[in-house]
Amino acid sequence: MLSFFLSPPPLSLSLPPLSDIPDQCSPSPCNPRGTVRCEDQKGDFLCHCFTGWTGVRCEKDVNECIKKNGGCNHECNNTMGSYHCSCHRGYMLVGPQRCNDVDECQDPGMCGTARCVNQDGAYDCLCETGYVYDNNTKTCLDVDECEQGVCEECVNTPGSFRCFCDGRQGKKLSHDLRSCQEITTCVSLTMKRNSRSLYLGRMFSGVPVVRLRFRRRVQTGFSAEFDLRTFDPEGVIFFAGGHLNSSWIVLAMHHGKLELQLRYGAVSRVTSSGPAVNDGQWRKISVEEQGRSLVIKIDREAVMKIAVNGDLFTLKKGMHELNLTVGGVPFKEDSLINQVNPRFDGCMREWRWLTGEDTSIQETIRSNDNMQCFSTENPGTYYPGTGFALFNITYGGSGSLSIQLTLRPASTVGVLLALVYQDSVPLSISLSDYHRDNQEWREYVLVSVGDVIVASAPAFLCDAEVHEVNVTVSGNLTILEVDGQPGQSHTTPGQETVDLSLPSTTFIGGLPDVPLVSTLVSSFYSGCMEVTINGLALDLDEAFHKHNDIRSHSCPLLGGAL
Repeated sequence: MLSFFLSPPPLSLSLPPLSDIPDQCSPSPCNPRGTVRCEDQKGDFLCHCFTGWTGVRCEKDVNECIKKNGGCNHECNNTMGSYHCSCHRGYMLVGPQRCNDVDECQDPGMCGTARCVNQDGAYDCLCETGYVYDNNTKTCLDVDECEQGVCEECVNTPGSFRCFCDGRQGKKLSHDLRSCQEITTCVSLTMKRNSRSLYLGRMFSGVPVVRLRFRRRVQTGFSAEFDLRTFDPEGVIFFAGGHLNSSWIVLAMHHGKLELQLRYGAVSRVTSSGPAVNDGQWRKISVEEQGRSLVIKIDREAVMKIAVNGDLFTLKKGMHELNLTVGGVPFKEDSLINQVNPRFDGCMREWRWLTGEDTSIQETIRSNDNMQCFSTENPGTYYPGTGFALFNITYGGSGSLSIQLTLRPASTVGVLLALVYQDSVPLSISLSDYHRDNQEWREYVLVSVGDVIVASAPAFLCDAEVHEVNVTVSGNLTILEVDGQPGQSHTTPGQETVDLSLPSTTFIGGLPDVPLVSTLVSSFYSGCMEVTINGLALDLDEAFHKHNDIRSHSCPLLGGAL
């Protein structure tokens, strides 16, 4: 049987006409910030985006910096819908992407007093060595290196520092130029002393080194006998008498010969005779009252005889009293009949005064080295490495200065001669074992103005031989010679020269307490030395001041180099 199924008739769909479809861009579904325009597509829409936006609705920002840093030289900064380039500090943007260096040094006040140096993207404010730049004040400030403990003894100077050792305390810089060490002698000195001798030049003030008082109930004639050794041509050996206005005698050395000055009552007499006795040989000297005369003998041979009328010394209350001083006078030196510098560099031994009543002083001398003489001596001036001699010499009128130093050093460091004005040292001649400018450890003679070397000469002088150092100053020229050999001049145009117009004081053998930065060497000189300035030999007995340990006319023998 056939079955037939009939399909239902197809459905008929009717679509509205296109003109009746709503505008999909009204209202616009696109992000208004990122959309150029919305395109209606009749039932759909298309958002056309601005550059820098993406997404169906132009709602997404494009990060341009991801790809090749957006083409920027330095920094790419993404923004919503865009980006921009920026430069690091020290650069400026030229065009949209390129960065160029900024020259900050075009601003004259950028570094203040410092020196401005432009760098790529930066700049530096530079100061000289020893200074540091301060950003707040825009100035270069001095660095105090001494606070950093750079050396044992340190003084800060503008832009630098200086290590030093107080030579007046016997110290000098060691080879590391940072620490101090003791100054040692390079030549042995024969320092043996005679404990039974009396050194007459111990007190520079001219006051006697020994005072004795004799009281006798029985009147006896005056007598004195002793051995004498000296190189000094002038000075008082002893005074005997009551007081200035009574009777007295003075035995002195004058022009190398013995001189007797006598006063009794209104009578004054001076007599001198005999050979020169300041040749360093031991001579036996005696002064004896014989009757109404005083007789002076040298090596037991009479060389002078002077008559006296009446008793020479005053009688008081039944007791004869006599004051005796050795090595000076108990009153002002201008009260002498004939002017003699009382300071006397001489040695006495085997003395006998009157009847030997002076034996009590032997123990005092034996226990005091400074009262004793060296066993052997040479002529010259001895500087023991302590103290100095001071002279007031005027140089300004001459305009030139000639200095001759004859020396036998016992150490390689020390001030030979210096001119000092207030706290400055306009001229210094010294021995040093280090040349600061050459940075060389070697023995030198240095001539300096302040702490600036103007002349120098390498010289090995510590060999127990006699050497001669000559310095001539004329205008801005300073010439140094050592043993006839010329030294090197360090004077340059504009550099300081010796100013002889300053009212300077002349120091021999050392310096006073001036700042240590005022000069290169501050150590006291050790050894023998004689000084001649402008043709005049200096006699240290004529100095304005002299340390008592400096011997003006005698020097211990120098041995060989150590």
